Amino acid sequence: MTPRRAYRLAASVMSMALVALMAAPSRAADQPPGSTCIKCHLLLTDQLKAVAEAFKDDVHNQPRLGCPACHGGNPEAEDPMEAMDPDKGFRGKPAPLQVPELCGGCHQNASFIKQFAPNLPTDQLSQYWTSMHGQRIKAGDASAATCVSCHGAHGILSVHDTRSPVYPTRVVDTCASCHADAQRMAPYKIPTNQVADYKESVHYRMLTVANDLSAPTCNSCHGSHGATPPGVQSVANICGTCHSLNMDLFRSSPHQEAFAKLAVGACEACHSNHRVRSPKDSWLKLEDDGVCGRCHKRDDRGGAAAIGTLAALQLAVRTADEAEEQVTRARQAGMLMEEADADLQQAHQDIITARTQVHTVSVAAVAEHTDAAIKAGDQALASAHAAFDEIHYRRTGLLIALALIVLALVALVLMIRQIERPAPPSSEGSRRPGP
Repeated sequence: MTPRRAYRLAASVMSMALVALMAAPSRAADQPPGSTCIKCHLLLTDQLKAVAEAFKDDVHNQPRLGCPACHGGNPEAEDPMEAMDPDKGFRGKPAPLQVPELCGGCHQNASFIKQFAPNLPTDQLSQYWTSMHGQRIKAGDASAATCVSCHGAHGILSVHDTRSPVYPTRVVDTCASCHADAQRMAPYKIPTNQVADYKESVHYRMLTVANDLSAPTCNSCHGSHGATPPGVQSVANICGTCHSLNMDLFRSSPHQEAFAKLAVGACEACHSNHRVRSPKDSWLKLEDDGVCGRCHKRDDRGGAAAIGTLAALQLAVRTADEAEEQVTRARQAGMLMEEADADLQQAHQDIITARTQVHTVSVAAVAEHTDAAIKAGDQALASAHAAFDEIHYRRTGLLIALALIVLALVALVLMIRQIERPAPPSSEGSRRPGP
């Protein structure tokens, strides 16, 4: 079918749609005045109708934007041939390779875009061309992700809208639509387990269960528009944007130089990259599920440091746990334990700090804080023991008081009985008078 015949057919369809539109004014009344694009498409079927319905909530559904911003044409023309005349700018559905420049035509124009969204950045397109997606598009790969792959085409929502595919809690599933598709990733030799791994991570749990929207998701590490796979060196920098203290401690440790020589990633060597789980003290073990044991043995310096560090942490944790158990018992017995609670809080904080110091690979640095935790735990435990002594003293005093009260009551009862007992008859009064 020639282009001219195709446009004639489309014109016939649009003409029929306009006739039907006149018979159903109530449906068109809800649409923006003058937009024949929306009015006609709502009277069509399948995908041609779906795009018009989706556009209702689109952020571009406002004056000076709308359909012609992307498709061209004249949305005020009643005649379909005139509305979709290529000579007057109608371009129809953009090809995938055209999408970035099409969207960027507005989004990189600061003077234009600020009229609609003053705080919206205008460097998305320049970032996109630096990304792996953009590089593939420039190479002519129409399968690579473009703007519409993530944001959608006709139902584009604000990034702050919880329904948006780029809302923080939805980003991973949006990325998964491509990156979890083994068939689609096969030509690029990209693994497809990243999404499944990420959904087992502490980051995903914080994002979806704790509803912490600051927790990292795909674009937090890979970028949004300038998406690129982090290299060995850049991963640590990315992790360090949130975990800055840990990163500083690592850089002062022996691991910094050793990992660089081995070309091993700083953070992911122990924590992984997508399946980042909550660290445990048991990672310091040289066997079982220990992480340190992947590289170190008992007879090397690293192994000895791991053993010493683990021992210090375990002692501090046991001390704090025992103290907390006793303080809880004392509190349940009715004792006020404010000072002990403060000591326990300090002990837990010292343990957290000690665990952070593990990144220094220094037993002394860790022990400085575990010793402080043990001291605070011992103080809390001493407070609990003092509370138990007080309870024992009070109970003993109460028992003695009760015993004295009981003795007093018994004596009182005996005294009352003695008083109430009738006097025995006297010997003279008991004699009978003589005749």
